[in-house]
Amino acid sequence: MRKNDSIKACGRTIDYEIVYSKRRKKVAIVVCPDLKVEFRAPHGLSLEVIRDMLQRKAGWVQEKLDWFEANRVPCQEKWYTEGEIYLYMGREYPLKILAREGIKKPLASLNVAELIVLIPEAVPEELLRPVLVKKAVWDFYRDCAESNVDRLLKVYSEKLKITPPIFKVKHQKRRWGSCSADNVLRINFQLMMAPPEQLEYVVVHELCHVKEKNHSARFWKLVGGLMPGYEVHRKSLKKEGWKYVL
Repeated sequence: MRKNDSIKACGRTIDYEIVYSKRRKKVAIVVCPDLKVEFRAPHGLSLEVIRDMLQRKAGWVQEKLDWFEANRVPCQEKWYTEGEIYLYMGREYPLKILAREGIKKPLASLNVAELIVLIPEAVPEELLRPVLVKKAVWDFYRDCAESNVDRLLKVYSEKLKITPPIFKVKHQKRRWGSCSADNVLRINFQLMMAPPEQLEYVVVHELCHVKEKNHSARFWKLVGGLMPGYEVHRKSLKKEGWKYVL
C-alpha cells in the first residue's frame, strides 16, 4: 500500500511517499536520483511515528536531495525517432526506421550495428509513426526478456533443486523484479538494456525469494552460493540503472 504525505523541515516542504509492506520489519528512508523520497514502513506503522522519524532525518534527506539536484543525470525519455540510441545487453545501437510495403504491423530486430524497426509504408510520419515504433521496440525487448529469463530460471532452478517458477516480464518504473507470496516472479524487461550479468543477478535474486522471503543473512548466502561475486553486479545495477529506460 502507498500513501503520499509531506512535512515541513529545514525551511522547506519535503514531499514523500509511504510504502507499506507486511513483510518489512524495519523502516528505511530512500532518496532517489529522480528526487523522489520514499519512507518504507512495516504495515501498521502510524503516520505520527513516520513524520517524527522524517523530522529527525530531515537534514540528511535534504542533503541527498541537494546532491541529486546538483548531479542530476540527463533525461532518458525516449522519443522513438530515427538515430536515437538504445541500449541492448550493455551495448549502444542507433534506431533505424524503415517503411516497407506489405508490412501489416511494426516489427523490430537487431543487427550488428542497429536496432531496426519496420513499419507500414502508408503510416503518416508525424502522427502514428512514433506510436508504432514504440510498440515494436517494446515487443522486441519483452520477447528477448522472456527467452532470457526462461533460460536463466531453468539453469538456476536446477541448481536450487526446485521447479522453475511461473514468471512474467513487465515494464515497471520502480522495480527490477519481485517475487509474490505465491512464488510468481516478475522481471522488468528494461533489464535487457543492461549487461547480461545484471539481468542474471536480478533473476537469481528473485528466484532465491522462493526459498527465503526476506533479505536475511540466509537469503544473501543463498544468492552468493548460486552467483559468486553477485555484489559487483548489484552495485553496477544501482549505479547504472538510471540509463535503462524505454
